[in-house]
Amino acid sequence: MLRNLVALALFASRNQLGAVVLAVSGASVSDQPPARGTANVRVTVARHALQRGDTLRADDIAVVDTTIVWKWNTVAPDTTRAEAGWVARRTITAGEVLRFPAVSAPQVVNAGQSVAVIYQDGPVRIQLSGVATNSAAMGAPVGVRIDATRRLDGIAVAPNTVRLR
Repeated sequence: MLRNLVALALFASRNQLGAVVLAVSGASVSDQPPARGTANVRVTVARHALQRGDTLRADDIAVVDTTIVWKWNTVAPDTTRAEAGWVARRTITAGEVLRFPAVSAPQVVNAGQSVAVIYQDGPVRIQLSGVATNSAAMGAPVGVRIDATRRLDGIAVAPNTVRLR
């Protein structure tokens, strides 16, 4: 017996530009394992339309349980969920699934800005200053120019802070 049946409905409509818009709404996924070739996933969707550059708030996001067709056994579906604080990188319609590249984590390091560069190995800690060569979100790779001839690679760990690899 299925408990908490999936209530998945696709509503097609046209927006002001004439494009077809699909809105997804759902309840919860059943307690039984998914059928072969499908996967139970939890996705985040936009509660209302968002503009490029908008920072997501908790009331902009709805979490929906759904079942998708997934025929590949080797790679799991992308289940990264957008969170409050993420940024819309393009216009997003109501009901659209929020995933990269439509939304992304906020940038903590911006290209051309001064950054603190940290190297730590046990009790030894070295801190330099440099200029970021690219923008990056938390945990993303960053290139840092120390002077005209030296360039280092690291990971963004905090606002304007890079940890060397």
